[in-house]
Amino acid sequence: MEYSHNLSSLRSIKKKTLYIFISISCLFLSNWIYASDDAIPVIDLELGDYRFLPREIHLNANQSAILRLVNTDSVTPHNFIMETGHGSPVVEVDLLGGESVEVKLPHLPAGRYTFYCSNKLLFMKSHREKGMEGILIVNPE
Repeated sequence: MEYSHNLSSLRSIKKKTLYIFISISCLFLSNWIYASDDAIPVIDLELGDYRFLPREIHLNANQSAILRLVNTDSVTPHNFIMETGHGSPVVEVDLLGGESVEVKLPHLPAGRYTFYCSNKLLFMKSHREKGMEGILIVNPE
């Protein structure tokens, strides 16, 4: 009987030890994942009233970033187009009135990247022509 009691006691200790090990491992893993997500800066960019706020954004070369685009106009749709200096698109996103979207920017080499809204009503100036344009400046490392 005593042998059986010691065996069940030993199994209980093993289960508790395993549970503690798994719990601690999950804790370290979740902290590692959380820290890696925190390393990517989030940049808030408002679109509305034919403007971007801020109009100028700075990053370091080959740095990831998340753009949080917020259309502050409740009805007017906007888009966000970012191009390289040669006119090649890097990002293109459409936003309905009041909509928010997060976009992860790719690693970009040093340079200047124009962003703008290309929306336009028939017979009217485009949003870009009305001043809805900005610049992302990527500094060398």
